[in-house]
Amino acid sequence: MKNIRNFAVASCSLLLLTQCASQDEIRDLQYQLRSVNQKVEDVKTNTVSQMQKRQASSVSKIDQVEDDTQRLKSSIEETSSQTQQFREHTKESIAQLQKSIESTRADHDAKISEMNQKIAVLDEKLNQVAESFGKAQQAKISEAEKRAQEAAKKAEEAKQRAAAISSAPAVVAPITPSSAQTAVVNVNPSTKKTKVASTPVVPEAPPAPKTVETTATKKSVETTTTKKGAEQPAVAQPAAAVPAQKTTENAPAASSSDPFSQGMNQFKSKNYKEAYKSFEQNLSANPKGSQAAKTLFYMGESLYNQGEYDLAILDYQKVISNHGSDGLASSALLKQGMSFEKLTDHETAKIIYKKLISDHGNSPEATQAKERLGKL
Repeated sequence: MKNIRNFAVASCSLLLLTQCASQDEIRDLQYQLRSVNQKVEDVKTNTVSQMQKRQASSVSKIDQVEDDTQRLKSSIEETSSQTQQFREHTKESIAQLQKSIESTRADHDAKISEMNQKIAVLDEKLNQVAESFGKAQQAKISEAEKRAQEAAKKAEEAKQRAAAISSAPAVVAPITPSSAQTAVVNVNPSTKKTKVASTPVVPEAPPAPKTVETTATKKSVETTTTKKGAEQPAVAQPAAAVPAQKTTENAPAASSSDPFSQGMNQFKSKNYKEAYKSFEQNLSANPKGSQAAKTLFYMGESLYNQGEYDLAILDYQKVISNHGSDGLASSALLKQGMSFEKLTDHETAKIIYKKLISDHGNSPEATQAKERLGKL
């Protein structure tokens, strides 16, 4: 634009100068004008072409930028759409997960409630069985007390008979005339056999009747001989005073071992009924001793091996309830669950096994409980 303005100024100047300029000047001016025109053409050719090229290049770049912008905008819109879809999918997943959690929680609560009801029913059954077993136990104890009273009465009668025998009158037993000594035989329940004032041997008198030994007393014979010139009578136990019947001489000897050891020997010999009686006797004598838990456990084992599973459950329960810290508590739980299995009460057996695993998870019995629980 500046060159065009210069050209216009030059043209005006030429018009003004034409009137007063000479021909030479006019020629000079024309020459200059042509030079200027030439320059203007050169400028138009070079500058405008470069400007057009630059403009074309700029337009091309602008178009490219617009294309890139459009592509970026499309990518942003696509990303936004995917993000929205992901959010909606996440919301649906969260809603489904919440529903699943609520359903699982409801099922879990229902199962816990059902299990609590079963436990309550089981406790009630155990209490009933324990009550009936306690009555039976009390009846056995009463019967044992009666037998003990009868035995004490019989022992007292035996003592009285022994006292009557010892206080009976003496009977004279004659001896041969050639004997120069007498033999006095005294029955003394409280002394042992001794010899007093021994003298030279003389013909023996007829043997005195044998005395009867009882569990209450033991009779001994004290023999004294005295040298006299006249014949003396021999005092002996009269045969008529000896009772015809024997009291307790044929009674079995008492065992030197304690009832628990007897029970264990009987248990090992598979004599479970007698073993149970021995364990019961040991527990009655010492219900809170150091062997109480073991005694109760083997009472349950004796019943279990006899097939009396319902009664065995009660003895196992006593070990669990009264001796929960004892090492046999886990064994009692395991055998209690096995007893319920034998009674085909598998649901209760499952509850017992789960309790064993929960309370004694590190014990070998818990491992066995897991195996048995997997088979139910």
